[in-house]
Amino acid sequence: MAAFVAGAMTTACSDWDDHYDPTDATSGSATSTLWRNIQTNTELSEFAELVRKTGYDKILDASQTYTVWAPLNGTFDFNTLSAQGNEKLLKEFVQNHIARSNYPASGSINERVTMLNKKVLGFVGNGSYTMDGVDLTKTNLPSTNGVLHLLNHKLDFRANIYESLDASEFPIDSVSDYYHSFDLKVLNESKSIIGPVVNGEITYLDSVMDESNSRFLVYRALINEEDSNYTMVVPTNEAWVKARQVIAPFYKYVDNFVYTNNPVASSNNTEDVNIDAAYLTDSITHLALMQSLFFNNNLYDNGKLKNLATGQRLQCDSLVSTTMTKLYPEDAANYFEGAIRVNKSNGAIFVTDSLRLHPWSFWNKPITIEAETPSVYGGVSGGTAVTREVQPTEQNPAVKGTVSNGNYLEVSSSGNSSSQQINLFLPGVLSTTYHFYAVFVPAHITNVYAPDSLPATFQAQLFYNRENGTKSVAPKNLGTFVTDPTKVDTIDMGEFEFPIAYAHTGTGTTEYAPYIRISSRARSDKSFDSVLRLDCLRLVPKELDDYMREHPDYVYPKDWGSIRININY
Repeated sequence: MAAFVAGAMTTACSDWDDHYDPTDATSGSATSTLWRNIQTNTELSEFAELVRKTGYDKILDASQTYTVWAPLNGTFDFNTLSAQGNEKLLKEFVQNHIARSNYPASGSINERVTMLNKKVLGFVGNGSYTMDGVDLTKTNLPSTNGVLHLLNHKLDFRANIYESLDASEFPIDSVSDYYHSFDLKVLNESKSIIGPVVNGEITYLDSVMDESNSRFLVYRALINEEDSNYTMVVPTNEAWVKARQVIAPFYKYVDNFVYTNNPVASSNNTEDVNIDAAYLTDSITHLALMQSLFFNNNLYDNGKLKNLATGQRLQCDSLVSTTMTKLYPEDAANYFEGAIRVNKSNGAIFVTDSLRLHPWSFWNKPITIEAETPSVYGGVSGGTAVTREVQPTEQNPAVKGTVSNGNYLEVSSSGNSSSQQINLFLPGVLSTTYHFYAVFVPAHITNVYAPDSLPATFQAQLFYNRENGTKSVAPKNLGTFVTDPTKVDTIDMGEFEFPIAYAHTGTGTTEYAPYIRISSRARSDKSFDSVLRLDCLRLVPKELDDYMREHPDYVYPKDWGSIRININY
């Protein structure tokens, strides 16, 4: 056993000598701490002064193991760094040159080293070595608590996207102040190094703080993570103000309004709703603005952003934001027009003086109301409602068009009545103008043997709140219409501007909303179908509706809750 232990010890010493070649150890002592060796090395007096200023002399003089890559005197701007505040100096310089554990320079190395400031740097070489591309002039200077390497230049600090949200380089105070207002720092006691007790209070030689921000999850963009790869469009203060002015009018709320919760009830069908209108407008305006800024470069066709240079026209099939909004080629390219690219440690930012977005791309999207969806169903009077399914293989090939979501709502009259009514809530409505479309299904949608269907005729009315929150004195009559029974028919019902916004006024899964009433106008002479077969309603923002009429080749994605369909203009 004694011989075995002696042999093991001999092998260990041999390995140690391989890592710490005495010929390289021209400075320092294996019996001293990292701090003592840095302090006594005349080539490192400037680095030592900055370490001492931040209090990290005590950390490097303790027992925990570290590796230090120390830049030589004269290889960095000592005076500029010395004038920095301690927090900035610590994170961007001192912690940028120190990592936990031993990283000796020996043999072939290709390491990704996480520094104390969480930056990940490349330590590579075979005989001669570099750290993040900077040459090591001396290696493997041993210490009792780690190893010291000397550099011929400081290691540059590369901020990530989150760290770049300040006004040091660009005038972006507005977005910076908003985002950082959600910052939270909490001491991680288990990872911090405890120091002496002073006046009965525990002190820490090395305080490790857990930093978080609720916006990381709200916008689904971990822009603080070094192993991520994101693109963020960063508006200047000018762009921020302009965007707020554009977005805010879509979110006009009132503190009190009357909500109809049961359109078919004769009494006790309303409730008073109270909200903080000013707070909601401000909060949702910021949310709408911020959710358009983030893209994960590792997903979808977003990878094209990795190499997009300033002034280059983006060529892509589409972009998908982290909040799952899709931008097709024209919109995606326009969004980055005129923006300045700045590379970051986990991606890039594009600083822009204008958020070149159509409102319908993010916050004012088309709204599709599937008639058979229980959450929007406001009841039927004068008839009974049944959901019908239409599989693509079952559809009558003589009927043109497709049934949205593969289902529609069929409302048949009760007894001899032909005045049945469908009431549907319109959730997510903003204070803006929508163009209304109703999609109807013919009777022979699945029956290839049935004779030609009869047209249906109906009246459409909107029930909403006025600008002061009270119920409209009379509903808005959109008109009376007749369907084309030869196809799945999309009927243009005109436009209407809602005085107030309803989106986000509810709690949980409940959202207050205005509603539309579709009433059959079939006559007793049997010239019209007495059954209403409503597939869906589409509320298209007027701006988008006008734009699509003027630009027939404009692509807007049907499969993302929108309206790239054959509209009967």
